Amino acid sequence: MDWALYLTFILFVVSMSVTPGPNNLMMMSSSIVFGVKRTLPHWIGVNIGFNLMLVAAVFGLGELVQRFPWMLTVIKVAGSIWLAWMSWQFLRAALFPVPSGTSENRSESSRPLHWYEAALFQWVNPKAILMTVSAAGVYYGLADAIWSRAAIMAGTFAVLGPPCGMAWILAGGVLRRFMSDPRWARPMNAVIAGILLLTIGLILAG
Repeated sequence: MDWALYLTFILFVVSMSVTPGPNNLMMMSSSIVFGVKRTLPHWIGVNIGFNLMLVAAVFGLGELVQRFPWMLTVIKVAGSIWLAWMSWQFLRAALFPVPSGTSENRSESSRPLHWYEAALFQWVNPKAILMTVSAAGVYYGLADAIWSRAAIMAGTFAVLGPPCGMAWILAGGVLRRFMSDPRWARPMNAVIAGILLLTIGLILAG
């Protein structure tokens, strides 16, 4: 294995995993609304789905996207629609807060993502698609055998990716304390809605 190339791959994994994106923003938002413990299945699903997609990219998904670039446009639009819906949920909470007497009904009608929903979301997550396609193409020289290359890439993401996502979940847990205060809940909901809208802009501009 080319160890110099692998070192750059490690830097790629950490930088891509820790920076803002749909997964990290969604996990932080889930932690704010539902708490750290109830967000853990979401976190597990993200890591399962992403690494399965990475293996698929190594085995030819990246080449397929390069051959049919319109597929990436479809993925960007689908992911942006999902994020726009999420943004509206937070914006609605900021503009039309639920009275304290109906908080139980609100908690019953909403829930965090199941692990399999988070795993499936990776296939319409523009950042995840770009990360896996880029990794499969740029770091082709990590190993000659395709199975070895897939194992090295997926194994590295499996070790370094989860702690990066967990940092966002824990940050959401801290922000949740502010959200419990009505004075902070509305502005925090508005800020999260704005972050999601900014993410959509970055996705569509990319």
